[in-house]
Amino acid sequence: MPNPSDHLANERTFLAWIRTGIALIGFGFVIAKFVLFISLLKSSKSSVTSTSISSSVIYGEIMIILGATIIIYGLYLYLSYERELEKGIFKPKKMENMIFSIIIIIFAIILSFLLLI
Repeated sequence: MPNPSDHLANERTFLAWIRTGIALIGFGFVIAKFVLFISLLKSSKSSVTSTSISSSVIYGEIMIILGATIIIYGLYLYLSYERELEKGIFKPKKMENMIFSIIIIIFAIILSFLLLI
């Protein structure tokens, strides 16, 4: 029989995944609108090219997708741990966490190279 504190700990961890995803989504919106904000501050539309606007939007969309992916992954972990708690077993998700970490690292590397272009 699982302890209620186990369920609550699982829920707190899930909420941490949600907060992280929401932060990345918010950051994605900031990135997507950053160039437009700078152009408003300068009051000069000629200083902002369509290329910089489109690349800013692309980077912002990538961050939004990454945030949504993190929320979905957090939901997956939450539901699988809840099932395991109900069954009275626990299997660490080493492989899933390692694959997810590698995917995030690949995203970060790709984004850092795209910023250099």
